[in-house]
Amino acid sequence: MPAANRPTMVSVAEAEAIIEKTLYLAPIESRPLESAFGAVLREEILADRDFPPYDRVTMDGIAISHTAYAAGRRRFDVAGIQAAGAPPLELRAEGDCIEAMTGAVLPCGCDCVVPKEELDRRGDSVEITGGATAERWQFVHRRGSDYPKGERLLAPGVLLRAPEIGVCAAVGRASVRVSRRPSIALVATGDELVDVESVPEPHQVRTSNVYAVQAALAARGYDAVKRVHVRDEREAVERTLRELLEAFDVLVISGGVSAGRFDLIPDALERLGVAALFHKVRQRPGLPFWFGSAPGGRTVFALPGNPVSTTTCAVRYLIPFLERTQGMAAHPVERSRLTEELRFDKRLTLFLPVKIEQEAGGVVEASPRPVHGSGDFVRLSESDGFVELPETRDLFEKGTVWPFYRWGSR
Repeated sequence: MPAANRPTMVSVAEAEAIIEKTLYLAPIESRPLESAFGAVLREEILADRDFPPYDRVTMDGIAISHTAYAAGRRRFDVAGIQAAGAPPLELRAEGDCIEAMTGAVLPCGCDCVVPKEELDRRGDSVEITGGATAERWQFVHRRGSDYPKGERLLAPGVLLRAPEIGVCAAVGRASVRVSRRPSIALVATGDELVDVESVPEPHQVRTSNVYAVQAALAARGYDAVKRVHVRDEREAVERTLRELLEAFDVLVISGGVSAGRFDLIPDALERLGVAALFHKVRQRPGLPFWFGSAPGGRTVFALPGNPVSTTTCAVRYLIPFLERTQGMAAHPVERSRLTEELRFDKRLTLFLPVKIEQEAGGVVEASPRPVHGSGDFVRLSESDGFVELPETRDLFEKGTVWPFYRWGSR
């Protein structure tokens, strides 16, 4: 590519804005409820009935007419047992009561529940003990008091976790409309890489970057992922990328994007019609990060090959991109407070690995766990994520608060 046409280096904020311009909304698919965990909802879920659907007893005890209690009655004859799941019985006399179980429908004619702990039972009669008091509708969860029929319970863009799955089941949704998860290819480049199962020669290393990225994706429910390794050969690189661009929605490439003789990725992508939207970001780690879009809506994240760079860029850029394309409701970036002063004067945004601790009072504190260069991926295992320290300053005082990104899901 002629120098005049090459994309210029950008800031982190500019990179984020460029990526945002390529966002699209994933297609919708219908998915069985039992396999919808972790998907993003693309429809409203409405209450198909009142919640709760009946006046519900919330304590084991007796159901009575409060009018009788207010008139001074304290002894009642047990006229029946109202079990959970049974149709409502009817209280036929004010001097009677109906034994009621937690979760049962309130018997007809009753408007008060007295818990069994406040009762003295003798045979088929019960007496409310002297210190007890009874109020109308006590220990009764009134019909529709949570949500009336037709009210929206879940909005589009909600991530379906266990509580949301429970809501869908409660309204009878055996299937739900959700965003289709993208297919993702993770491409490791380099002659120095060998399989995990292999015993490397002294000049080789085992493939680790794509496994780390795959784990970060899996933690957020992205499982349509294929790992690929391609050697530093021009024809092999171009052939492999062509095949992957035809088969996958998103390509994530690790390595081959710097300025060395064997950094073949940018030129190969250009020949395949992928438009380079930026190449190099003022950040550490991950300065050589390359990003582009291909015909047909394919997106390419070409990340630096150093392990810390690959993992950090995936969490900082790739995962937010995927969440937005799924239509996920925006959530605020977490923030944490530095536990010690730090200087960094490189005029780059610094992604600093940190260990998170919860201080009394709920303040989240970030203790730095700096790595020994972008190849020190072992050190990352001692951290929970990284804080983002802007390029506009070089002194970061103890106690200052900065954006925090987790390696795994929240």
